[in-house]
Amino acid sequence: NKPKASGKHRKRLCGICGALVYNLIVHTRSHTKENMLQCPHCPVQMANATNLRAHVRALHEKTIFKSCEPCGKGFITLDSYKTHLRTYHNIGKQYQCEVCLKIFKHPSNRREHIRRMHIGELKYECQICQKKFKDPDVLKRHGRVHSTNAPYACSQCPKRFKSPYAKKTHEITHSGIDFPCTICTKVYRYKTQ
Repeated sequence: NKPKASGKHRKRLCGICGALVYNLIVHTRSHTKENMLQCPHCPVQMANATNLRAHVRALHEKTIFKSCEPCGKGFITLDSYKTHLRTYHNIGKQYQCEVCLKIFKHPSNRREHIRRMHIGELKYECQICQKKFKDPDVLKRHGRVHSTNAPYACSQCPKRFKSPYAKKTHEITHSGIDFPCTICTKVYRYKTQ
């Protein structure tokens, strides 16, 4: 872990978890739990002093790290600030699936999408229509198409829906929000149209 001639540290491979880290000694403590640093406010212990300081600032001192310029909301971590900018103001990096070109606002959402949609076998089969799925949760959600049960009621009209997503999508039509086409002058009540 000595600096190279250029002054930069070289990453080392952890033999326990396979992570590439700059300080192997400190990182190894996170596995062995030896010489851990104790948070003065709660039972949390950490191997890295910088991470412990960030933990204390974010969780106990609630120090605002950054404020959002467009709306003024304060954030205690850089990650939460960046996620807010991407989600609410469409500012920041977007992440595209290389397989189907779908765009995501967070890298973990893209990873989960790739895992669920593009990797693995279709090993979960619908007993009614024999359609196959990679994920048991998606199969369970699919089961609603065969059901007559519609437990999600619109708060504005008598319509009922099989999923909370369908209900939410429908309720937007009552709000007066329209979705204009970016190419022509047509306006739609549903974003998917």
